Amino acid sequence: MRFFFHIVDKYGLCPDGIGCDHASDDAAVLHAQRIAAELAKAGEFFRAGVVFVARAALPGSPSCGGDEGPAAPAAKP
Repeated sequence: MRFFFHIVDKYGLCPDGIGCDHASDDAAVLHAQRIAAELAKAGEFFRAGVVFVARAALPGSPSCGGDEGPAAPAAKP
C-alpha cells in the first residue's frame, strides 16, 4: 500500500509527491517517526512541524525499500 508523508509546519504544507510502499499502517507510522526524528535534528525550525501520513492504494508502485519489515521504534523528537 502506498503512503505519503507530508510535512506540515507553521509555514504551511510541504507535500510528498512520491510516497513509499509499506506492508501495514504500523510500518508507515514507524517511517513517519523516523522522518520526524531526522527533522528534529535540524533544530528549532522543524521542531514545530508534524509529519502527516496519508494512505493511497496504488498497485504496482515502487517501494522505498527496507521499511516494510519489523523495525525498532524510532526515537520521538
